[in-house]
Order: sequence, then structure tokens, then C-alpha cells
Amino acid sequence: MFRSGGNGFSLVELLVSIAIIGVLATLIVNTSSQMYRSASLATSANNIRQLAAGAMAYMGENNGSFWKYRENVPGTGVRWWFGLEPLESMSKPEGQRWFDPEQGPLSGYIPAGMKPDPSFAFVGKAFKPKFKFGYIGVGYNVLLATHDAVRIKGWMGTGVPARQVAFQTPGRVVMFATSAQVNTFQTPASATNPMIEEFYGLDDNELTVHFRHNGKAMVAFTDGSCGFLEMDRSTLDLRYPKALVGRFAPRGSKKYLWEEAE
Repeated sequence: MFRSGGNGFSLVELLVSIAIIGVLATLIVNTSSQMYRSASLATSANNIRQLAAGAMAYMGENNGSFWKYRENVPGTGVRWWFGLEPLESMSKPEGQRWFDPEQGPLSGYIPAGMKPDPSFAFVGKAFKPKFKFGYIGVGYNVLLATHDAVRIKGWMGTGVPARQVAFQTPGRVVMFATSAQVNTFQTPASATNPMIEEFYGLDDNELTVHFRHNGKAMVAFTDGSCGFLEMDRSTLDLRYPKALVGRFAPRGSKKYLWEEAE
């Protein structure tokens, strides 16, 4: 009754085939997602470890001092901790800008060409790039970039960087962490279209730590060791909860960012 010809499918056979295809598609999607997550974990670990090792080498040759988050280079551009952004790039909109990782303060101490972290692919069109490349997904503790740990000085590049000897327990002070930011204020992002973008710093106020590895952030401490830290759930950025962006502790707390904070 349901066959249109000798080689046709019955309705039951067609429904069974569709169900099987659906199951296979689900398995493929889940496998692909797991592969992406495993790749993200491996890439984050590689980037964090290379940065930690490079930082130790840098401090070994610079009297135990950390480095600035950014500094202006007259007539050239801005030297961020992760590379030099030339003047011609700064006039471009975000997503079209670029930087040279070979001219950052840690260049020469870390291998060239750290891989972009694939975790940003999880959010699809909700990802808003800041540069054409370089999605390493790691932020630097800005409080280390100025000796008195005043936040605004660290971001702006003024003040003297701290030294490793300032900490009695450097294995409890974060130097690098997986990082990102929720953007609702720059086109195509908006309050009704929140997007996630890579970010390059963390401090005692901003929501910029990215807990993308099963709800944990991968970190490197100021003694060169690496590990994971959990989010203080009260800090979850509710503008885009799925992005898992927040902090280690409430705003204003320097826990894990500066030694005297507990």
C-alpha cells in the first residue's frame, strides 16, 4: 500500500532511516564538539605553559621584574604585552586590526606562532574578533604591571612593574589566565546581541576571566607553575551566561591577583 514501485521504501522504512540518520548526526556533532573541546584544552595548556616558561626566562634576565601591560612607542604604535600594534592598525575597526607578536616584551622568550585557541569557535557568530589573528585567549594580571597594584596605572602602562620577590607565596598569585570579555557595546554586538571576544588582561574589577574548561580557568602562577581555578559564581557575567566569563573573586577583591588578598 505504501510502495510506489518495486524498489521504493515503505513509510516505516523511511521513518526508521530518518531516525538512524538523526542518531548518527547527533553522534557526529557530539564527537566533533568533544574534539574541539579537547583541542581547546590542549591549545590553552600549550599557550599557558609557553608563556609561563617565557616569563620565568624574562624575569631571570630582568632582575625578577614583570613587564608592562602596554606602553606607547612614539611614531610607531602601542606595544602590548603580547605584541606591537602599529599606528596604521589602530585606525582600523576591531576585527581588521593586527599586531606583531615578535615585538612584544616577551618576544625572544617564548616560541613564535602560538596557536589560536579554538574554543572561540564554540560560540559561532557570537564571537567578535579584536584582531585578524592571535586568539591565544590568555590575559595578563595587570596588577603585576605596576608596583603599587593600582589598577588604572597597570592598564595605562604607567608605574613600575612589580618584582617576583614581592610575593612570599608566588604559587598563589596568578600571572596568566584564560581570558575573554562579553561585548554589548560595539557593533555588531549590542545589548540584545551579546558577543564574546578575546581579551588580554585581568584585574581586581573587570569580568575578563574565561572559565571555558568545564567551568574552570587555566592559569599560570608567578612561580611558573600552572593549574586550574574555579569561578566565584556570584561574578558570572549574566549578559551572556553561556560564555562562562567572570572572576576568581568578587569585584574589588585581589584574591589570586595580589598576595595580601585572601
